Amino acid sequence: WIACVYYCISWFEGFGMNSWVYPATEEGDGEHVFLRKYTVCFYWSFLTLTTIGGSSDPETNLEYLFTGLTFFNGVFVFAAVVGNVGDVISNMNAARTEFQAKVDDIKRYMVHHRVPDSLQKRVKKWFDYSWGRTHGVDESSLLETLPDKLRARIQIQIHLKTLKKVTIFEKCENGLLCELVLKLRPQIFSPKDYVCKRNEIGKEMYIINHGKLECIVTTESGERIVVATLTEGKYFGEIALLSFEGNNRRTADVRSVGT
Repeated sequence: WIACVYYCISWFEGFGMNSWVYPATEEGDGEHVFLRKYTVCFYWSFLTLTTIGGSSDPETNLEYLFTGLTFFNGVFVFAAVVGNVGDVISNMNAARTEFQAKVDDIKRYMVHHRVPDSLQKRVKKWFDYSWGRTHGVDESSLLETLPDKLRARIQIQIHLKTLKKVTIFEKCENGLLCELVLKLRPQIFSPKDYVCKRNEIGKEMYIINHGKLECIVTTESGERIVVATLTEGKYFGEIALLSFEGNNRRTADVRSVGT
């Protein structure tokens, strides 16, 4: 609309009366003349709004007033665009900044208590792997702000299909499965981390949602053998969890492989 107002002012004052207004009307094909007028007026408005300069100086009071208002609008538009871009960049980095602050706090804590370097490296690797998987989103705390029913519906939509893949739950009613879904808790294990070890007391059952795990047993000769590789949809820990004889100890080591 600034280009249109510029053309109207040029028409009001007279085309070509000075170097500021639109030049005298050109003769030729109507479509060509219209395109020429539109292009020149748009070019003038673009130069003035962006304060790049290069256009002729105004001469009359009306020209000064309109040029000043156009500069004023251009400054506000430029400030709004820069501000919005800054907000977008800040929002993009907000989660990373918050996550990095937690990592720095853990690093300082470990240094203060003289935690061995090998363990510090494992902790740092876990943070890197966790960021790659979740981008700093804590699922459990994120849903705490929602009412119980809404939180239940979301968890059912996300986890019910995974739970139905488990063999021992295939014939369970949906009501029971929905109750079990609410008991699920997400856990992340970086590559080479042990999920559980043999002879540990088992209190949880694990369902793999992403990545791979290795089941490792130790023979009588002390040799460690990978007896199974578990992928997405597989589960383990049900033996210790469902033991009715009190023998709820893990029967093998389970180690994360990664994606």
